[in-house]
Amino acid sequence: MILIHTSVVKPRIRYIFRHFFYHRLGQDVSFTSDVSAFVAHKGPKMSYGDVPLGNEFFIAAHGLLFEQGVDPVDIAVFDWDGLPAFFATSEKSMLPFDFFAASFYLISRYEEYMPYAADTLGRYKPEQSLAFTHNFLDQPLVDMWFTRFLEKWNAFFGLTATKKHPPAIALVVEIPQLYAYKHKTFFRTFFEGVYDFGRLKFAAVFDRVMVLLGLREDPLDGLLEHLEDFQSAAVSFRFFALYAALGVHDKSLSIFNKKHQQEIKSLSDYAPTAPLASYESTQKKQLLQLDMKRFSGLIHRPIKAIRQHKLVLRFPDTYRAFSAAGIARDYSLQYADSPGFRASTAFPFRFYDLGDELQTSLTIHPICLSEAQIRAQQYSRKMRQLVIAYQSRLEQLEAPFVISLTNESFNSRSRNMTFLATLKKLLIHE
Repeated sequence: MILIHTSVVKPRIRYIFRHFFYHRLGQDVSFTSDVSAFVAHKGPKMSYGDVPLGNEFFIAAHGLLFEQGVDPVDIAVFDWDGLPAFFATSEKSMLPFDFFAASFYLISRYEEYMPYAADTLGRYKPEQSLAFTHNFLDQPLVDMWFTRFLEKWNAFFGLTATKKHPPAIALVVEIPQLYAYKHKTFFRTFFEGVYDFGRLKFAAVFDRVMVLLGLREDPLDGLLEHLEDFQSAAVSFRFFALYAALGVHDKSLSIFNKKHQQEIKSLSDYAPTAPLASYESTQKKQLLQLDMKRFSGLIHRPIKAIRQHKLVLRFPDTYRAFSAAGIARDYSLQYADSPGFRASTAFPFRFYDLGDELQTSLTIHPICLSEAQIRAQQYSRKMRQLVIAYQSRLEQLEAPFVISLTNESFNSRSRNMTFLATLKKLLIHE
């Protein structure tokens, strides 16, 4: 067991130390403010505070973990042997900065509790983040810090690091609507066609007519058939389907449509399937419970995972609602417009509610790349470079690599063939 000495054992201290020692290393960790108990402990131990007690492993505390509430924090970023760092501390510390406080600041999304200028959907923009400002958004900085911390920790106690195999690539497939044209009401089909015509999307109008006449397959049809190509690859799938009332930002098929219901059931038999929480549920919290109950009744399984449609995350409200609803895992933590690590980590972590100052049972699974961000590279070579750069970085850290796609990734039209072929080469290693 690892023993941590600190003058006061605060909830933030318990949370971040347990994240690294228990959840990441699988080691039991205990806390004490009793100097005698600390001195008597025979196993690995560490003091965290203003000054060391003796010659033990010591990390100087910045102060953030002893505070409550959210207040503006002055941050001066400096270079630590090629890595950005902040919350600099005294020379007596084993690290030149408070690694635990800095990690807590990034993982808890402390900065997203502060006032900010939202985008049109009310989302926090990556340009406002510390990671974007100091050019480390594309780095799982917390994990890179932890690797260096472990080197010093193992050297101090004469421990040997155990080698682990990085997990397989995980694909989160978002399904905002199962079909592009089929199985919609006459009025919806008519108005969507008029809308496309008004925007001069004549190819889409023609495509819609051909599908409705039965002369073409719907471009989003046959998702599971496309996924069969990935069976030989070390890739896992998880589906998130929108099954909610029609809204301005929620445009799935009707919840009463039998084909819609059958397709979601088929998906749930193929791979883990969970709700894509509707945009409307971010405005009306009672809808979240209703949508979850409806989805659970459809697939005849309890709902333990979720993803937020449009990635509309508001701290702490969104995750507080998920946690209260009994959700165990969230797959929403990423930026819609920028690739990278929103919480500067690739590893799952428990959500810490800064409003209530407590750790919840909700585990957040960060996502670093999305379909839109890969497509934005335009050329196959650049797409490959982007994905391989992230994959290589995470393999070195033995960290999860999670990519979010939509069923549009498997669109059967010719305009999507370059993207789909590139995706298959990357994941199947053709």
